[in-house]
Amino acid sequence: NGSTGSGTVFRPVRASTCAPGPEGRLAPPLLLETPMDVGLYHTVAAMRTNQQRVEVISSNIANVETTGFKRMFHVAHALDGWARDPAHSQVVTATRLDLSQGVLQRTGEDLDIALDGPGYFVLDGDNGESLTRQGAFSVTRQGVLTSRDGRPVQWDGRRGILDPDAGGIKVDAGGNVVQKNLPVGRLRIVDVPATDGIEPDDHGGYRVRFGARMVDSDAIVTQGFQERANVQTIDELVELIAAQRAFDSAAQAFRTIDQSYRRLNQ
Repeated sequence: NGSTGSGTVFRPVRASTCAPGPEGRLAPPLLLETPMDVGLYHTVAAMRTNQQRVEVISSNIANVETTGFKRMFHVAHALDGWARDPAHSQVVTATRLDLSQGVLQRTGEDLDIALDGPGYFVLDGDNGESLTRQGAFSVTRQGVLTSRDGRPVQWDGRRGILDPDAGGIKVDAGGNVVQKNLPVGRLRIVDVPATDGIEPDDHGGYRVRFGARMVDSDAIVTQGFQERANVQTIDELVELIAAQRAFDSAAQAFRTIDQSYRRLNQ
């Protein structure tokens, strides 16, 4: 086995046979491809691909109540004739993000802030900046606006300081923050134009892929709302059943070919 990119290369096991050599002696084994060899490869590749589909779909279902979560979907592409050998196929798999807008749900809380349109809040982290759609914020005793897990929210320019006891925080559609009629600052909200420019990080947010760039976002900032996950549970369950059935079918085909090998070797 070998890996390439975001996919996995599988190489089928080759059956061997012996051919008569000079003077009737057996020459070294010749490696020949048989339909069963190729069939074994295809069933293993199908099982692996559908197992990955099940894992991705299960993650979507588990995060259906996670604020700002973006569902993921699994893609696979088979390339026949890899390395100019029709018996070697390459199955490239990848996971992609569905960045479609989630439903905005009213909460009425001053520090619940949602984005309507493409864009992300920017958080400071130990390993650099992290992008997030989770706008459930809080204010520390030091007046720092933070995410739910305590990471500071970035501002556009000078960091704004809030009074944790004063209340009266207002955020307009452009991300400008005011407390008790006094301007505090503007939240930094960015977008990544490239469709594959971000990937999930280890904190429930996203990091920018190498080579992708961030730009200012035109998203509308909505105070007192949270964005629900863009996961449709029924659709995910239908996909899950289909992936499980496809896995079972491939596993049954694998068992059938394996039994055929056993009968030939008896």
